[in-house]
Amino acid sequence: MDVSRVRDRIALIAKRASSDDEQAHALEDDLYRDVLKVIAQTSSDPLARTLAAEAIKTAEIDFERWYA
Repeated sequence: MDVSRVRDRIALIAKRASSDDEQAHALEDDLYRDVLKVIAQTSSDPLARTLAAEAIKTAEIDFERWYA
């Protein structure tokens, strides 16, 4: 993933937000998760790597996820 890909995904979120808030929210969640994964796997900063790795562990918590 690179900055241009993140920007493209942000543009898609903005486009979807004009017609489908729920879909835009789901795309936003996906982007945040994907960025955290990249940071956790590649950052040279050990604190950033650890914080990102810990934050994405919420995906392992078993609960029903839904949007209004």
